[in-house]
Amino acid sequence: MNDIIKSKLNNLPDAPGVYIMRDNLNNIIYVGKAKILKNRVRQYFRKNNNHNNKVLKMVENIYDLNWIVTDSEVEALILECNLIKRHMPKYNILLKDDKTYPFIKVTVSEDYPRILMVRKIDNKKDKYFGPYVSSYSVKKTIDLLRKTYGIRECNADLSKNSIKRECLNYHINQCSSPCMKYISKEDYRKRVSEAILFLEGKSDNIIKKLSSEMEELSRELKFEAAAEVRDRLTHLNDVIRKQIISVPKDFHCDVLGIEKNDRNICVAVMFIRNGKLLGSKNFYFQENSEYEEVIGDVLKQFYENEDRIPKEIIIPTEIKEKELLEKLLESRKKSSVKITYPIKGRKKELVSLACKNAYEGLNQKQQGKYLDAVYEMKKCLKLDKVPERIEVYDISNTSGVDIVGFMTVFENGNPKKSEYRKFKMKYTQEQDDYKCMYEVLYRRLMHYLDDKRLLNLGEDEEKLKFLKLPDLIFVDGGKGHVAISKKAVRDAQVDIPVFGLVKDDKHRTRDITDEQREFGIINNRSVFNLVSKMQDETHNQAVKFHHNLRTKNIIKSELLSIKGVGEKTRKKLFDEFKTIDSIKEKTIPELTKVVNKSMAEIIYNYFHKSL
Repeated sequence: MNDIIKSKLNNLPDAPGVYIMRDNLNNIIYVGKAKILKNRVRQYFRKNNNHNNKVLKMVENIYDLNWIVTDSEVEALILECNLIKRHMPKYNILLKDDKTYPFIKVTVSEDYPRILMVRKIDNKKDKYFGPYVSSYSVKKTIDLLRKTYGIRECNADLSKNSIKRECLNYHINQCSSPCMKYISKEDYRKRVSEAILFLEGKSDNIIKKLSSEMEELSRELKFEAAAEVRDRLTHLNDVIRKQIISVPKDFHCDVLGIEKNDRNICVAVMFIRNGKLLGSKNFYFQENSEYEEVIGDVLKQFYENEDRIPKEIIIPTEIKEKELLEKLLESRKKSSVKITYPIKGRKKELVSLACKNAYEGLNQKQQGKYLDAVYEMKKCLKLDKVPERIEVYDISNTSGVDIVGFMTVFENGNPKKSEYRKFKMKYTQEQDDYKCMYEVLYRRLMHYLDDKRLLNLGEDEEKLKFLKLPDLIFVDGGKGHVAISKKAVRDAQVDIPVFGLVKDDKHRTRDITDEQREFGIINNRSVFNLVSKMQDETHNQAVKFHHNLRTKNIIKSELLSIKGVGEKTRKKLFDEFKTIDSIKEKTIPELTKVVNKSMAEIIYNYFHKSL
């Protein structure tokens, strides 16, 4: 925490408002709101708070902060939403969904109404249905209703009697031609009313009408026309099936579900209007965000427009700011909005359904994002099978000191962090990347053979950490690394294809290689992007492990600078007290449990010489 932050923390007001965090380049990196600014902002800088990794990283990057005082917490919430939308701060949860959703509009304010697709409610006198997720579905439904009821498509002013002849739609039986007075105003509006009944979920009449028409055309041997009606009927039934959900007809709400995996959180929003499920939309966030924070931000950002906000929003988790968010949404909708967290009954069942949609959304995202690249990889490298499990290896060291290896695992192109493995060199002390890579791979494969033997002896499979073999191995390096890695595979008497990931002069992924050639994967973007991701992830993990180990060893070696303390004494002290800080805190009598009194005095005096 710098002096600027310290000074401003002492001057924070005891009032509601918005706080703005900036980095050393004056970029806004986070915007938040608070009921009491003084209390909320200071929480970020308290060491004993259990912040998640995202917040810790943000606090590290805060160079300056400002605030804006408001009259109420609701005003602070409105201002927060506006600032987030304007500045898109790095550490705020951002909902990447600024599009408008389609509605079906019936222009009942006109003498001869039309049915249109719109994206904004602009005339309260007309009837609107939606929002829908799929504009394609909306267009098909409108087309069906126009054909079935002969509802006009044109925007001509029929009050002027300026139309001289029928349009093409009339001649192909897709318009009742009110412009030529071939249908009375009363009969036309009756047809429109039937179309509205369908949009409200009362579709029995239209189904009966189309079925009757199809049968009559078949009896008259007009099979092409009957087939056309059949197709319309099929589409209509398909639309109805997608809309059916077992809720009361007067249900008019959105239902939110939430699920997470080891990478993402997914929020599914189901739109229910007049007891019909109109569709659902999925939003994805980083896994390290809290459920309550995610749901709160969806409510703030997704329901920004008045048109989107239903009478009731059913949520899957309790949120502390429920009443505050209700006030925010009511100020946007200009009418009452209820946020509900059900614990039983039909609404709870709807939340469970939305959570299932969120779970499926995560699966589809996980499988779909890299699965095509994995299949392309099989073709590119001429593998015998699709490499569903890939292991990637890298070596890290500094001038031959604290040499380590790291193994990452990817399944269907996605990292499986629970199966990452670390290796400290046991047999290779010199700085020789080839020997180190051989040792890491050979030891890994020997662990597999040991686990396989233990499994046959009845050991619990969950305790065996190396039992799965990869379909493909990548090593960080060129042809020499591939050759030595293949030797390790042969010596372990297993059969796994091995390739190298080659980097360019700027330490970026360039290509895949074997012992003879490079494959030119730059021309296959999906494979190139995937292996780049794998190589970067493995390299970063290896460097991180090496750094942590080196730092730990440097701390441990501090004892060796004390006169009379050797490696054996150092090991005894760490075995007993675990950390250097713990050793520093010990008294002379406590230290004499491990070393003699004179050595205990030397160690104690070394750490307390400045006192």
